[in-house]
Amino acid sequence: MIEDELSYGARDKKNVWNMSMEKDKIRIEIYEGDPFGGTCCGPGPRVASFAAVEKLRRMLEERSEIVKRLSEEYRDDVTIKRDTISQKRWDYPEYVMRLMSDDKPVPYVFIDEEPVVIGKFPSYEEFVALLKARLGQEQK
Repeated sequence: MIEDELSYGARDKKNVWNMSMEKDKIRIEIYEGDPFGGTCCGPGPRVASFAAVEKLRRMLEERSEIVKRLSEEYRDDVTIKRDTISQKRWDYPEYVMRLMSDDKPVPYVFIDEEPVVIGKFPSYEEFVALLKARLGQEQK
């Protein structure tokens, strides 16, 4: 029994340590529209041709690659959350709901709850510039 309590206590300390490490990271949140239908902030694309389907597929792949690359290259500095905006959900953070109620176009990109890009998905280089500015502030 004592052994179980000790291992449980060690796990608790590890979890507390991991949580505090996550708090030290820059938090990027990306909220996008549904690429296959309507969203709160405008209709989704009407995909009617093979060319349109290919364009949508490439866009989604590019966005996924950007997020994956950022997650890998900045794994010690950032956490990234990516979500889809839906009219059927109202459990978004207050800062997301404010943009939704103001009918701002998606996607929304937040860094530590501050909107940094609205209506455009940043390129990898743009994300890096935003991160470097934040990382520079934290090191001062």
